Parts: sequence; C-alpha cells; structure tokens
Amino acid sequence: MSENNSPTPPQFQQPQPVAYPTAPNGAYQGAPAQDPGKVMGIISIILPFVGLGLVGLILGLIGMSKSKKAGFKNTPALVGVILGALAIVITIVVAIIGISAATQLATDIQQQCSNGSPTFTVNGQTGSCTGI
Repeated sequence: MSENNSPTPPQFQQPQPVAYPTAPNGAYQGAPAQDPGKVMGIISIILPFVGLGLVGLILGLIGMSKSKKAGFKNTPALVGVILGALAIVITIVVAIIGISAATQLATDIQQQCSNGSPTFTVNGQTGSCTGI
C-alpha cells in the first residue's frame, strides 16, 4: 500500500487587477500644465529692487515669451518688465543728476581757486586749493 498521503500544495490564483475609475469621455486627467516662464517672471520682479533692473527687464521679457509660446498669460513677468524699465529710467535720471551736481561742484571749486585764493568754500566746507 503505497498511498501518497502527502498534502498537496495550495494553489494560488493571480489577483484580479483593480479597476480604476476613468475620466469622462475617456480623457486623461493629469496634473495641470505649468507655466514655463512663471519663475522667471517672479525673479524679474525681485531683481530691480536689488539694483539689477536691466537683468530683471531681460528675464521678464524672456519669461513672457516662454509663457506666450506655451499659451499662458504671465502677469508676474509683465510686472517684472515694468519694474525693470522703471528701475532703468530712475537709474538714468539719478546718474544725470549726480553727474550734473559733480560738474557744478568742480566748476565752483575751479572758479574759487583760479582767483588766487589759497582755499575754497563749498556748502560751508573749506578746502585747500593746493594741488588743484
């Protein structure tokens, strides 16, 4: 009597795949698209406040271009372009005023020293004409 009384190994069945709900009309609902120029737009807002108006203007224009190609409206980039342009204009005006003031100061000192005076006085400050 040679009966095989050994237990039979359990039979495993493949698990059934889980049915995930589908989007209406079979459309894939992925993550929303991101604006490729938004980060540049945000950076272009910050740069004019740290003295880099021209760089801010350029980054704003690049950010607007990238967003436009992708079909987005990039308000931060537009604000960065405006702030960059304003910073450039203000810098130019301040430079003109500074150069004008320095030129006027140099003219005043030269006139006072050319009269033979050993000293000059500007805004209550006295200086020596030697070496001028």
